[in-house]
Amino acid sequence: LEGAFYNRSATLTFGKLARTTPLSTARSETMPVFVAYVKATLENVEALSAKPASSVWTIDVKNGQSDEARERVTIDADDEIEIEGSRGTANLVIKFPDAAEKAQCSILSTETFVAKYKNKKKLVAECPRAVTESDAWTPVLAFEARGLDVTALHLLGDNFAAKATSGKVYDAVDLSEGDWSEYDDDADVPVSITDVQVKVDVLR
Repeated sequence: LEGAFYNRSATLTFGKLARTTPLSTARSETMPVFVAYVKATLENVEALSAKPASSVWTIDVKNGQSDEARERVTIDADDEIEIEGSRGTANLVIKFPDAAEKAQCSILSTETFVAKYKNKKKLVAECPRAVTESDAWTPVLAFEARGLDVTALHLLGDNFAAKATSGKVYDAVDLSEGDWSEYDDDADVPVSITDVQVKVDVLR
């Protein structure tokens, strides 16, 4: 369970990450990266972290060339979907009706994120990590996409784990209602995560 928590120097792997082979020489331009941030009030919680074993997430996406959007799309880091005309794969492939080509999206591991931006310190600072400070926007998940924009992340299910200040770990934290609470018998104190907010920004 301790492995569910990590810092900037740790490597977080989400299942079978998609291969990053460029689609072709003509289409190997850098794909934009979208980062999901979480802000919450922590009570007697040392860290809130996306679980490494959690591979399925729910997102909203928008056609990169129009206003067409799809809500609550499931993306699974264990999926390796073959990309037409390429040796690469993606975790999610979507065909928008008015688009000439299929759009794709994959979840980035911490290791891949750091390697991608190793020469850009300001962007490396946006690497997904545990939430350790109350009421501060913290990056928790990153997506690389082509042909679509990730516009929202829905916190559904128990994709997160929490570590209390006593050291006790809760490995099934459901934030779908916007808050979570338990009682830490070891320390004889309540533990809670409240006022949960989520936003998605594109790195530039």
